[in-house]
Amino acid sequence: MRIGYHPFRIPSVVPILVSMGFVCVALTTTVLGQNAACPAIGASNPTPAEEAYAAGRYSRAEDLYGEELSLHPKDLKVSAAFAQTLVREGEISRATTVVNKMLAENPQSALSLTVLAELRLREGEPWSALETLKDASAADPCYARTHLIRARAFRLDSMYASERAEIQAAYDLNPTDSDIQHAWRTTVSPAHDIEAIEESLQTTKDLDSDTKERAEDSVRSMMTLLSENNQTCHLLPTTPSATFSLLPSYLDAKRVDGYRIEVNFPRGKAHLQLDTAASGLFISRALADENGFQPASGDPPGTVHVETLHIGPLEFRDCVVGVSDAPFAGKADGFIGTDMFASWLITLDHPKAQLVLEPLPKLRGAIPGDRITSPELAGFLPVYHRQQFLLVPVTLDNKSRKLFVLDTGLRFSSMTSETAHSVSNLKMNFTNPVQTISGSTLQVYRDNFDFQFANLSMVHQSHILELDTSRTEQSAGIQIAGMLGFDMLHSLTMHLDYRDGLVKFDSAGTEGASHDNRFMTAAGAVNSGIDHPNDCGPGDDTAMPIASTIEAKVTGLIDSARLRPGKEINVKVLNEWSSSECSLPSGSTLYGHVTAVNSTRSPDSSELSLVFDHGECGGGTKKSVSLRIIGLIASPDQFVGLHSALPSQVAGGGRSISQSAADMGSLSVDENLNPGGNPHTVHPGIAFGFQKIKLEPSGGPGCSTRITSTEREIHLGVGAELILTMQVTH
Repeated sequence: MRIGYHPFRIPSVVPILVSMGFVCVALTTTVLGQNAACPAIGASNPTPAEEAYAAGRYSRAEDLYGEELSLHPKDLKVSAAFAQTLVREGEISRATTVVNKMLAENPQSALSLTVLAELRLREGEPWSALETLKDASAADPCYARTHLIRARAFRLDSMYASERAEIQAAYDLNPTDSDIQHAWRTTVSPAHDIEAIEESLQTTKDLDSDTKERAEDSVRSMMTLLSENNQTCHLLPTTPSATFSLLPSYLDAKRVDGYRIEVNFPRGKAHLQLDTAASGLFISRALADENGFQPASGDPPGTVHVETLHIGPLEFRDCVVGVSDAPFAGKADGFIGTDMFASWLITLDHPKAQLVLEPLPKLRGAIPGDRITSPELAGFLPVYHRQQFLLVPVTLDNKSRKLFVLDTGLRFSSMTSETAHSVSNLKMNFTNPVQTISGSTLQVYRDNFDFQFANLSMVHQSHILELDTSRTEQSAGIQIAGMLGFDMLHSLTMHLDYRDGLVKFDSAGTEGASHDNRFMTAAGAVNSGIDHPNDCGPGDDTAMPIASTIEAKVTGLIDSARLRPGKEINVKVLNEWSSSECSLPSGSTLYGHVTAVNSTRSPDSSELSLVFDHGECGGGTKKSVSLRIIGLIASPDQFVGLHSALPSQVAGGGRSISQSAADMGSLSVDENLNPGGNPHTVHPGIAFGFQKIKLEPSGGPGCSTRITSTEREIHLGVGAELILTMQVTH
């Protein structure tokens, strides 16, 4: 049964209990926070602008406040109201202009400082907002909106008792402010109602079952107003703890791009992608139709009602479930937000592919309070919580602090262009386009970024996507700098406490470990701790005659630190090569691209995966071909093989300088490309002339060639040569 709670009237069960003489609900204001030196503002006739603002007609209110301000440009109260309206509309740039003008003219005014704090809170800087509010309170302890904005910051910080106290203090000072009225009616008043009902249920004897059920439903409905609780199902308390196996979803044969959990619907099982940034459940239209799910009256558009579903031993009822007509990536049945399990302490263990639910520490009272301190939460760090989002303060390039969403449902981490430009030194050609499987194009920043958050440091992160967060910000009411995606989170064990706004990250099973990774192909990175199958087959390790291979020279420096997946790489053919399918003249071009880049520290290691799939067959026509890199030879300036190990001219008939140079530029005369085997042959996987580089011809994503090093970067200098074989022409 659902009993909705209207924030502007008492729940229907309360007057029933009152009429029976069981409770007396306090509906008048309390003296909490009331200061005798701060008289409350009395009732007055609202202006047309105030009426429009109170009714939520912000565009009209903006026009009216603008007209008032044009007549009275020095009126600080009107300026503050105008700026507040712009913030409500999301007009941050214009609001900033108004606030800056107020501060220039009245730098110590509580109105100027409070609206500045409101702006900073909307811009995603709650720590800065709280500092500004201290100055505002010092300037005028009687200004009511200072308490209101502080209450908003406290709610974001999961400090719910402090939030209610600040709202009450604001209401005591100015009950005529429409924002303060709304906050009091939707937060403080229902808290009073819940406490009164709970007391009555505990003290009243012989209460009939129908009244008791209605009272409990009212409490449950009102309780969602008192914290950032985005529940879309009613959970039956069936078990205090549970452990679930997570099923990896693969982008290709090597790379995991997420984990799914099995959900039991009335007519079968489904595998839903586990997403720390999603809310509730979101399923495909096919799955909804298969189960006969239909929309319920009063529920949001695009949703269906699910009477009951099971996840392992857990039972959820009366669920509002989103439905998508478009198919999900990877043939998934949908998404499930980790906030479905917000009643537990959640451990999302990616390395072990497990989801563990454990009891949260017990609360002291019946309603949400401030964040608690307990031994079970030792090592946890506070984050901000808005709706289903856990917002982590991230320091970028040691320059600025911004809020990022934990988002395991996003394959690659992302940030807004404004955030990226604020820390990057690049000014031109800031992004590269990358084609997705669906055919759409994403923009990827060309720069690397250092991320520091919680107990982790992830430096030189590449492949960061450009992100438009406007829809998320509109929903959450706060600016977000970006998303920490699966590429950064997949190797971590994450502990999540939605109730208290707390998280803890374990890297490689070690608490407090520093994590340094420039880029990780999803769960396929070096030292990721996850072993995934490779269906490329064992490959052909048979030595091949050099004369049957294609020799190509690197004409531009290939440096893994400056490359991104999707980046095109060209090399020049050295020897004329021909088959019935493709003829490659000397000097023709082979075209390839990067499939993965990775670098780690402690210990140093790096990876660069490449594939060459086009060539100028016939000397000019760019044709799709299938090439396999089976060997590398270093460029002259980094050559450390036989030719540089011996002097060029030594007594007793050593090599001449001219012969050494010739050998370094032509593979066909070198006998060291198949150590221990026949001369003039190439052993697949040879990396000749390099001390710290290894080559796996089919070890990269999609069976591309994988080059690894025990150094942090891979350099293939100008003049380095690739040895390739032609496989199948497409």
